[in-house]
Amino acid sequence: MRYIIIVGCGKTGRSLALELSKTENVVVLDRSIKAMDVLGDDFNGKKIWGDGLDLSVLEEAGLSDADALYLLTNNDNLNLVIGKVAKRKYGTRNVILQVNDIVKKRIFQEEGLTIVNRNYLIVEVLRKCIG
Repeated sequence: MRYIIIVGCGKTGRSLALELSKTENVVVLDRSIKAMDVLGDDFNGKKIWGDGLDLSVLEEAGLSDADALYLLTNNDNLNLVIGKVAKRKYGTRNVILQVNDIVKKRIFQEEGLTIVNRNYLIVEVLRKCIG
């Protein structure tokens, strides 16, 4: 069973946390208690209320033991900073970032981070719908 940390409990973070917690050890970290409360009783993981920029919060989440870190906040710069810290300070191998501004993609990839852009994915899926 893998150990996965998700920073950001919006729609995407919540959906991913609910899905992954069925088969993996999942920790969700968010600054909003209300956002984490929406996970409900179906969530089979740990919730941590705090700021992902706070190293003590990342350590409480167990970042040094994580197999993967998903950064799903709506703030590209926040995702980048936490991703860089995870890679450089904690040696986290799999760091996956949600990026809203596709222009920042190259900068993020140069850091060895995996980038996911919602608009790009939707366009690719829609394009494939017509063959």
